[in-house]
Amino acid sequence: MAVALFMHWPGVTPEQYDALMTKLDLDANPAAGSVLHLAALTEEGLEVCDVWQTEQAFRSFLEQRMKPAVHELGIAGEPEIQLVPLRNLYAGDPDMIDRIGAVSIPAAIAEWAR
Repeated sequence: MAVALFMHWPGVTPEQYDALMTKLDLDANPAAGSVLHLAALTEEGLEVCDVWQTEQAFRSFLEQRMKPAVHELGIAGEPEIQLVPLRNLYAGDPDMIDRIGAVSIPAAIAEWAR
């Protein structure tokens, strides 16, 4: 069953998030079972909403790829993670998602927005 992931990670900076995304290299090596990733940086830290094909796919990514990358980068703190069954996924403009979601590195999105 598909799941929605909500993550709140206090204290994560834009630079740390960018370094993590670079380290994970999702463009060349996508996470198995990942459907969609949204991230926002607030004054408090990182907010993430993901869609995964299964909870098991996310847990595997977390243990095998994300945690080791976070440790290697020295990012402190622990994220608060909530996984819930996905009720609906609606994309009002899927072509826009193609244009801004073609790469995982946030700098590319910033470049597109100019």
